[in-house]
Amino acid sequence: MLKKIALLAACAVFGPVGIGNAQVNNPGTLVFLWTDGIQSLDPAYIGNTPSTYASLNMYNRLLGYDGSNISEFVPSIASKVPSLENGLIETGEDGSVRYTFPIREGIYAHKVGLKGADGKIEWRYYDDLNEEERGRIEPGYGEITAEDVRYSFMRAILQGESWMANAVTEMVTAGTYPNIRTWATALAGVENFDDLDEAGLVAVHDALAEKITVEDGKLVLTLEKSFPATLGVIALPYATSVIDREWAVDHGAWPGTADSWVEFHKPDLGESALFEQVNGSGPFMLEEWDQGEKRLVMKRFDGYIDGPAQLERVVLRSVPEWTTRRLQLEAGDADVVATPVEFLKEMKTRPGIKVREGLQNIFGRSLFFMWPVQADGNPAIGSGKLDGAGIPPDFFGDIDVRKGFNYAQNYQLLLEQVNLGNTVQLRGPTVRGLMGYRDDSPVYSFDPEKAEEHFRKAFDGKLWDVGFEMTAYMTEGTQLANAALSVLQQNLARINPKFRLKIQALPWATISDQIYTNNNPSLPMAYMGWGPDYSDPGGPLGAATYYLASTGLVAGFSGEGYRELMRKEFDGLLAEAWALNDPDKRRPIYERLQEMSHEYATTQFLWEDYTHVVSRDWVDGYVHNMMLYGAWDFYKVTKSE
Repeated sequence: MLKKIALLAACAVFGPVGIGNAQVNNPGTLVFLWTDGIQSLDPAYIGNTPSTYASLNMYNRLLGYDGSNISEFVPSIASKVPSLENGLIETGEDGSVRYTFPIREGIYAHKVGLKGADGKIEWRYYDDLNEEERGRIEPGYGEITAEDVRYSFMRAILQGESWMANAVTEMVTAGTYPNIRTWATALAGVENFDDLDEAGLVAVHDALAEKITVEDGKLVLTLEKSFPATLGVIALPYATSVIDREWAVDHGAWPGTADSWVEFHKPDLGESALFEQVNGSGPFMLEEWDQGEKRLVMKRFDGYIDGPAQLERVVLRSVPEWTTRRLQLEAGDADVVATPVEFLKEMKTRPGIKVREGLQNIFGRSLFFMWPVQADGNPAIGSGKLDGAGIPPDFFGDIDVRKGFNYAQNYQLLLEQVNLGNTVQLRGPTVRGLMGYRDDSPVYSFDPEKAEEHFRKAFDGKLWDVGFEMTAYMTEGTQLANAALSVLQQNLARINPKFRLKIQALPWATISDQIYTNNNPSLPMAYMGWGPDYSDPGGPLGAATYYLASTGLVAGFSGEGYRELMRKEFDGLLAEAWALNDPDKRRPIYERLQEMSHEYATTQFLWEDYTHVVSRDWVDGYVHNMMLYGAWDFYKVTKSE
């Protein structure tokens, strides 16, 4: 365990300031109070939003996001963003795709290596060196090169711990393999990963090494076929974050040899060599991580390639109690605090407090239709028959039932009175900012007459005559879910008193168990939110695939009937779009898929999810990029009166 560097007194002691006082407390330090805790400081290990705050700010990647734009990228470690136009994306006659990333010169990590008189490398902070000492930095020891990028990618893939490391594997294999284990077993021709011998381990390492190469100081990715989300995956602040290879190896990480990687595969949380050590090249560097106190302190890196940040320090501290967070914000001892949505109205009235509402998230909220559901002993479907006392297992397999439910929802009421005008109606799998979104694509509206028309057609007219009784599910404590289901419940009863929808709140673990345990779920309808893991709508982790592919996440829990509809109507278009690299050719296909989700009433799409930020009014520079799920890029943040 590394010794914790003591937090300066200026960061730890805060003087009381009245809420109306315009004086900025500790102007060089941003204090951020939340309820979360950081999982690990190893970017190859993490895959959750809280840990993103560390990796985003202490590491760099080849590319970054262009401000709030989730589909446009800017150079970071790379000096150019590859494109077809600049020739850095090339398509081979065999369908392979080659991405070339030129590397900027003069990017240094927080710690660099100087060779001592005894020939040993001493790791020192770059900021502490004078010009003469900087001239003696050992080549490769702290200056970021294409070899460091290659090592970082390979280490993350071979470590194989986080879902984001596995996303990089899917990228490198163009979607063929979801993780290094399946790739290795396929190459070796064995069923179980534990059956791999040394030759099998070396084989998958060598296959990976052929796809990630260094040529003339440039990082080159060669994919066997199209994977258009490549740039989006590379910009995410997780497993593609770049570490200095020599430093990592010197501190116990994978040494880079072909036959040794399995020793570093899937380490326990605290066993990763970089669990609590950081040597990135981002605008902030690690000063302290007190795991017991759940406090992370990041100090400005003056040697950052794009110039030093405005803030000197950032303090992230977990404070579970809302009252404590509120009092510290009002006193000026905290600058940003996690705030429950029910207190936003109150906080907007407090002097010196700034509330930003309606910040768009990448995913939507929906009611998911599932069919068929398990029939035996399933209380959610009552009698299990269309007899007025239940529903048949394939109830939502009838498109007129799905359309009737969609016309029975009052979307405008939910947007205006429940969501208080903070968001817009969800138009399908893709939200604003994603390829395939069009602000004029069709959506359902509350229309009781059309709902009745479709309900009268359903099950050859029998549904309207006998009615139904079923249960819809939501996660405990989700007020918005309760509102959406309650409005639907009331409207269905008004359309036909024989339509009885019951609502039940369950712990998420129970809901998850009932939709994932078997091939067909137990729940006929549930309120949930799902979103993509990168900004491209296609591929294994894109929004359109999540909802509309027979192998997508939604199909995985929605039943074989839903999957069959996806296979028949959607899979072909998804494959066609994913095989193309030209955005102008791909875009209309995803727009068509968005329309088709409406035509087939695949889901009751409700609203785009949103979030908020509550801070002192002296905090500026926050850029909301919804692909980061609310994580802050502190490089652009300032504190001033």
